[in-house]
Amino acid sequence: MRPTRPAAALAALAVGAGLLVGCTDDGAQADCDATAADFSWASPSPADDERFDLTGPGWIGGDSTYSVQLPDERTLWLFSDSFIGEVSRSGRPAPGMAMVHNALVAESDSGRLSTRTAEGPESFFADPSEDSYYWVQDAAVEGDELVVFLSLTRAVGEQGFAWDHNAIARVSLPDLEVTEIIDPGAGQDHVAWGAGVMTTPTHTYVYGVEDLEQTKHLHLARVPAGNLTDRSHWEYRTADGWSPDVLQSARLTDGVANELSVSRYRDGYLMISSDTSAPFSPKINAWTACSPQGPWRDRQTIYETPESGVGKHFTYNAHGHPEISEDGQLLISYNVNTFDFDELTRDPTLYRPRFITLDLE
Repeated sequence: MRPTRPAAALAALAVGAGLLVGCTDDGAQADCDATAADFSWASPSPADDERFDLTGPGWIGGDSTYSVQLPDERTLWLFSDSFIGEVSRSGRPAPGMAMVHNALVAESDSGRLSTRTAEGPESFFADPSEDSYYWVQDAAVEGDELVVFLSLTRAVGEQGFAWDHNAIARVSLPDLEVTEIIDPGAGQDHVAWGAGVMTTPTHTYVYGVEDLEQTKHLHLARVPAGNLTDRSHWEYRTADGWSPDVLQSARLTDGVANELSVSRYRDGYLMISSDTSAPFSPKINAWTACSPQGPWRDRQTIYETPESGVGKHFTYNAHGHPEISEDGQLLISYNVNTFDFDELTRDPTLYRPRFITLDLE
């Protein structure tokens, strides 16, 4: 069944209480119960798949699938490349379907979904130029605004792309209007920040990925609560501590994807990511640690996506949704795509998230 708000709230309180006893933000303890976890295989969640079984008009397919619970109890879903339009139950799109580089979908407490794009339709976070655009990363609520991490991406050739630099968007709440995009341009960053965001009472932890194509490395920054948009307050995890110098940011582990999640678990932390130790792997992995920076213990494979390898299909960018998960479970999404773009235009319903649940007890 779809997660209920009261159940999700109770789960968050229970997990948070455990952390106050066993784990601090900087993870001073040498060991914790979280690292002893032996997870069972995750289970498909068709009821959660159905929340995006939409015919339009509006969002009918896309990837990324980040979620944030807003103060007014709505769940906001953030998507990168998205199809906007109408589609039949058989998957055939109506004339006029458009593709934008990012879109928001707001879900009310009753489950009603509404799409947010710019008029046209155009990307919600406007494309900076004809050959560049923003893909969304994770987001967090700070006071009366939503802070969204963005990756400025440049088009390469007909269908290629390359990450260029980081940006941050500020979105007013509850009306969901973009008030500012902080885009400093390319600089010293070699890490795409915002792959995952985790908040605690004292800090916001921002996970980033250094993408070397063959290998992807996890990095971490932390920011005092309430200062997320001011990079002068950021500290970066080094090999043995924290530094204000982004160039000192250390590689914490590898095999992660460009999107992931870290959430509280028992007296420690749980990271979920698609496996990138092999090209287009169908595996979704879980890591545990006693502190936000790790060390991240031996990963466990918790699921293999059945869509991978069917025709030209592949899956990617799995991450958890702790704020809307049932008590004792973690709801996880992953994206489905195909190397045949014409297939997507014929049936954009292929391009929708799939959901699984992981038993945490």
